[in-house]
Amino acid sequence: MATPTPSATLSSGEQGQRLFAVKGCSGCHGVGAEGTDIAPGLPGHSAEQVLRQVRSPLGTMPAFGAERISDQELDLIAAYVESLEGSDSHTEPTLGDAVAIHHWMTLTALAGGRVDEAAHHVRHAIELIEDAGHRGRMEAALGSLNSGQLHDAEHEIEGMLAGVAEPDLSRGELHLQLALGAAQAGDGPEAGHHLEHFIAETGGTESEGASEALERIEAGEEEEARHAIVELIEAAEHQHHRHE
Repeated sequence: MATPTPSATLSSGEQGQRLFAVKGCSGCHGVGAEGTDIAPGLPGHSAEQVLRQVRSPLGTMPAFGAERISDQELDLIAAYVESLEGSDSHTEPTLGDAVAIHHWMTLTALAGGRVDEAAHHVRHAIELIEDAGHRGRMEAALGSLNSGQLHDAEHEIEGMLAGVAEPDLSRGELHLQLALGAAQAGDGPEAGHHLEHFIAETGGTESEGASEALERIEAGEEEEARHAIVELIEAAEHQHHRHE
């Protein structure tokens, strides 16, 4: 009789707990996911929040692609985190990460007088928003932009961002996050669009790496492109911490 593998003798919860340690999650979030000086505690987070934050994080946490944590492994880790009990419940943010980024990028574009770019981000936010009321407000903001009522559009978007913390990321880093999200969704043109923005705002080796990722996208090499974007995000995070 074949000797059973360790995973075969563990429950799904135990497998998730083991992977949480083996994949290095406990190194930042603590052995029991209670949190440390460098990362928050995880009790109260939903599985959906964990999945989104690992693949397309908003903030200083690096993205972890399927080459580092497979989808099956991530599902087990997310289920384990969701099962944790804690007194501090983590409230689901009003806006999804990608939607929130598009809101912030709209305001940044308006502040710089780039109305066409602002409208571009509003249109993408509208595509992603599921709540009918929120989507209606964004459509109204787009109407204000199209009619030249920039102050009204800005005021409307600021209102929708009430209570949502501004990401501690540069414009270039925000574009990388959006590029990764688009690449993971299989939207090569949109991923390429954000990489082009990143290239325009950076230089040196960062720009070279983004150009390589863009070439991968144009060649249809989706997995290689995602890997390249993850490496860019990790490099940008390292550079960000060096200047803090």
